[in-house]
Amino acid sequence: MRLGIVSDCVHFTAPDGRIGTETHILLQQLEALSLYYDKVVLCCPFTDYQSTFVASYYSILHLTVIPLPNVGGDTLKDKWQLFKTIPAWWKAFKKLDQQTDIVYQRFPNNLNIPGFFYFWLKRKKVFATYTGTWSSYRNEPITYALQRWLLSKLFRGPVWVYTDQAISDPSIHPGFSPSYKQVVWAEEAPQVELRLERLRNERLSSLRMITVGALVPNKNQQLILEACLELKKRNIAFNLTIVGGGILKDAYQQFIDTNGLGQNILLVGKKTADELRILYREHDLVVQAPLKEGFGKVPIEGFFHGLIPVLSDLPIARMMVQGGKRGFIFNGGDVLALVETLTEVIHYHGLAGIIENGRNYARTQTLEAWAGSYVQTVGKFYHI
Repeated sequence: MRLGIVSDCVHFTAPDGRIGTETHILLQQLEALSLYYDKVVLCCPFTDYQSTFVASYYSILHLTVIPLPNVGGDTLKDKWQLFKTIPAWWKAFKKLDQQTDIVYQRFPNNLNIPGFFYFWLKRKKVFATYTGTWSSYRNEPITYALQRWLLSKLFRGPVWVYTDQAISDPSIHPGFSPSYKQVVWAEEAPQVELRLERLRNERLSSLRMITVGALVPNKNQQLILEACLELKKRNIAFNLTIVGGGILKDAYQQFIDTNGLGQNILLVGKKTADELRILYREHDLVVQAPLKEGFGKVPIEGFFHGLIPVLSDLPIARMMVQGGKRGFIFNGGDVLALVETLTEVIHYHGLAGIIENGRNYARTQTLEAWAGSYVQTVGKFYHI
């Protein structure tokens, strides 16, 4: 079987010819899925290589690419440029159709709106993931709502979505977004055991926290920063590492400097998957405060490394912490709610049990389990 993939994830070609991306998790997922196919053709936007990229590179040898222009943005000029690119997309879809037996579409994005209609008209075998919030929400982009409707009403193949709700449609499947293989779970066992030994005998002496994600309004790192300022006023020992890049980096650094938090908080920019693993090992808590979320990959990564999640109260977060058995949640719009939750954590006596529960859960959330379930479900659906 030959697999085609349509994604808006930006890629590039390194000077040595390797295909790479800064979206490390997507690369790992596509590599895991590719093991089940004889040929993989990736159709996605390409940009010029820059030496400053924090890049991961594909290791699979049976991967070819159909590069697309990298367009998009919020201005009228950006929208016009995107509209003018649709004929190029259409030609690329035709080429992808000719080279593959089945197509995997990752929604939501502008690229897969015409992609949906092209492969629907061609009656192509397809399957999809919707990586955004599956339930409607306030100020949801109209294009996202359209894509959810298309997937739930007209899409001909299996669709995986991030939800904790029961789904009556047999073609819509609850899904997860993995980052690590089973081998990573095993590799982390020795350092996790050291954590457990420490926390069975004593409480946390300080809050060693990490948060990971793009520095954009939805990720809401500002609330975490304000909570840290309150922790400092209360003389609660803490440090915070912020991983990621984005439009709010300078504003966050200014907040840190203005409030004298430079000894406690580090902005470290983007990191590769291996660099991030090292950082996880140096912390005890993964704190995420998004205003909305499709699937929280970061808490799952934390589980693998023995970290305890402290998450804003969203449906997926409630599912992850399982009523306090695997972590903590707080009102995501309330700085003091996060402060009180962190204060509870530092005095909590059962953290070792929470870590063990999280690790057991992470063992079911591997790349192997994800790819295997996709291939099995798609095979049953199309009788292949």
